[in-house]
Amino acid sequence: MTDTLTLSRRRLLEAAGGITFLALVPNGRGAFALPKSAEPMLRTAPAPPVFTALPYLQPGPGGGPLIDGAESVVLSWQTNAVSADYAISVAPSGSRDFRRVPPPVRTERFAGDAEDGERRLGYTATLSDLTLGTRYDYRVEMNGKPLAEGYFTTRKKRGQKTRFVAFGDNSFGEISDRMIAYQAYQAKPDFVMNTGDNVYEGGQADEYERYFFPVYNADVAHPRVGAPLLRSVPFYTVIANHDVHDKDKAGHPVADFDKNPGSLAYFTSMSLPLSGPATPPFPPPFIGEDKPIKVFRASAGSRFPRMANYSFDYGDAHFLCLDSNIYVDPTNAALQTYIETDLAAAKDAPWKFVVFHHPSFNVGDEHYAEQHMRVLSPLFEKHGVNVVLHGHEHTYQRTRPIRFAPQDSSTTGAVGTKKRLVPGTFTIDRAFDGVGKTKPEGVVYLTTGAGGKHLYDPDMNENPKRWLHPEDGNVAYIARFCSDRHSLTVFEMDAASLTLRQIDQWGSEIDRCRFTK
Repeated sequence: MTDTLTLSRRRLLEAAGGITFLALVPNGRGAFALPKSAEPMLRTAPAPPVFTALPYLQPGPGGGPLIDGAESVVLSWQTNAVSADYAISVAPSGSRDFRRVPPPVRTERFAGDAEDGERRLGYTATLSDLTLGTRYDYRVEMNGKPLAEGYFTTRKKRGQKTRFVAFGDNSFGEISDRMIAYQAYQAKPDFVMNTGDNVYEGGQADEYERYFFPVYNADVAHPRVGAPLLRSVPFYTVIANHDVHDKDKAGHPVADFDKNPGSLAYFTSMSLPLSGPATPPFPPPFIGEDKPIKVFRASAGSRFPRMANYSFDYGDAHFLCLDSNIYVDPTNAALQTYIETDLAAAKDAPWKFVVFHHPSFNVGDEHYAEQHMRVLSPLFEKHGVNVVLHGHEHTYQRTRPIRFAPQDSSTTGAVGTKKRLVPGTFTIDRAFDGVGKTKPEGVVYLTTGAGGKHLYDPDMNENPKRWLHPEDGNVAYIARFCSDRHSLTVFEMDAASLTLRQIDQWGSEIDRCRFTK
């Protein structure tokens, strides 16, 4: 187009009324534009919706077996309380054979605290019957006019090379968030695996609006802005402590809908696989009056509480994602049965990942004592888990391959408390170096929680003596520790090998490790 007006994000959000065209293509630019001749229409009544979250891609409720023709993704967006009619079409890239998908589902939601809360509308459209490993284009119309277009690629089949990025503890409104988003974009991932605490401080809907969507669905890719990741890249994540951040009268974590009607936005902003227990043994706790809770339940639908635990396949890997919050008791028989059944069923996956927020093996001062998830280590070893991903500690930590036999798990049942030490016997593979010796004997536990929030433990950086704890018999199980910069992990895998690279906020490599079968 030559006769265009380029709009700022603010202008677009204020005036996106069915005559606006969004180039939602993640090519490093993603500018918004509309014909100059259409500008007078922006001032016409009725006022168009204000977009509080531009269209973004989500994995959706699928995630099970990789079956051609049975793939689906979800396209979501959020606006103020002004309704509009939307239509979505999809076609294989390069084809003009666009087909309409079923109309989006609209739900009400809240944003803001109890005094300043505002009503919002959320939309989710399911794009189904898709082919594996295939790029598709999508189009969004509003009130019969073009609104947005973009593309995505469906999950890859077994045998196809895959690249993904992992980071956590990220969005709170600082430039470090944006730099990590930019580096994630530069890695050209097939998907993002977040290790929890997407937003700070309380996992509220308005925090997603301020800190998450503008950064990971930015108009351009730039270290000071963020990147247009969410327009074409699925974003998986796990529920974490800052998603359930209020306290009840006993001081235990709880989502307080009286205080924050937009609580538990993990369940209303994300659309992740619904492959876990419909009623998990330890659902996220909440309190509050009926009205905001009814709105939340209607908006979350079947995602609450099922989305707290789930699994999915992608390429040559299987991922199991768990709620590790301190209201969870990992010795629970039903939870362990779910974990064992899920991992045992993934027999055809060359690589197995488990993802949860609270580190099993971590030497940082802030959260060292939250060791309750250690009791699951024998299950992971039994079923051939290769890597366990964590956040919570705002550092990067990579363990040596570990086999761990818990000796005393009596504290893990003390739900609601942070001091839950689990002593045990370590067997460390010290020969593995990820370069010459690449077949690990044990599980590698990776904490990648330096995704944007302020960093922990600067005095531990390159200081191995500080990585030892007498409670663990001063066992040196950490191979690499970095706390002087923000960073993310880039994984590349095929059926025979898995390589991780830790990349800092400026794009420099600070760690590399290769695994082979």
